[in-house]
Amino acid sequence: MNRTPIGLSLTVAVALCSSAGVLSAARPDVFTLAIVPDTQQETVSTSGRFNNRTQWLADHKDTLNLKMVLQVGDMMNWDTPDHIQFVRADQGLDILDNAGIPYALAVGNHDTAAVMEGGSAAPGNVNTNLRNTSTFNSFFPPARFANLGGTYQAGKMDNAWQTFRAGNLDWLVLNLELWPRAAAVNWAKTVVENHPDHNVIILTHHYLNSNSTIGQTNGGYGDNSPQYLFDQLIKQYDNIRLVFSGHVGTHGYRTDQGVKGNKIYSLMQTYHDNSTNPVRLLEIDVTQGTMASRIYAPWADEYKNDGSTFTITGVQWVPAVPEPASLSMLGVGVCVAFRRCGR
Repeated sequence: MNRTPIGLSLTVAVALCSSAGVLSAARPDVFTLAIVPDTQQETVSTSGRFNNRTQWLADHKDTLNLKMVLQVGDMMNWDTPDHIQFVRADQGLDILDNAGIPYALAVGNHDTAAVMEGGSAAPGNVNTNLRNTSTFNSFFPPARFANLGGTYQAGKMDNAWQTFRAGNLDWLVLNLELWPRAAAVNWAKTVVENHPDHNVIILTHHYLNSNSTIGQTNGGYGDNSPQYLFDQLIKQYDNIRLVFSGHVGTHGYRTDQGVKGNKIYSLMQTYHDNSTNPVRLLEIDVTQGTMASRIYAPWADEYKNDGSTFTITGVQWVPAVPEPASLSMLGVGVCVAFRRCGR
């Protein structure tokens, strides 16, 4: 069957949307992921920098073709009796909720009961405190995440997976606890194994060190190291493509090869910025096989010139499973595209 006329019609429809200013990307195979670094210096203050970032992302959702926001942990600096830092983060994420932008959150050590007010270690068993995320989950429960597929523990977002569709491909975001327990990693394996046709993104607080090497320790009070996570999970599956982390340093990047020959791209963004609010904008071009990274700070309206702007080429994605084609379904797609242009 010759599908060219229908394909052209859909392309024209999207292009018309672009000219009307509704969509910036005439090509549906180009989209953006926003990776938010450690924001603990933002939520501990009254500056409003956290909300400024999420509002900017909401305002530019269409021009970026923004598909998901990923936060790498340490969203808070510490908890207090009034939970004010969680309240500020909650208000900032409400902006994404209202804009219909899905997001995933990694849990950092400062988001748990392991860190007490002022930044020192909380009394008691520090490993037990690290797994005490009751306040975090009271503000960000599973019911809040529309794209949620499942969690390791009922009622807890410490280890969870979500799916979305972008660039005509299927994606799965798997956020994992800091220095994870072996049982949590084993659970993650089953999630990846059950989604062989998804491009998998791993989101965890500590993975890369400041020099872009993979972390070798459990931080002194976790369960297993980032290297354990790489050996047991990340390198074992040929559909794991991206790893995002924070925790240390400023920014970093490395590539590794999985046991099946696939490339794994790991990006670290931490910043601990005291004056503005950086976010990594990763533009993915599925057809060209590229990922273009840049760091933008909405508060200062500036891009960072710190070596974090680069383009990765030659990326090979896991192709989507073909769906049965039907003229009626494609026709509906064209109509939807035109309706978005007000036609």
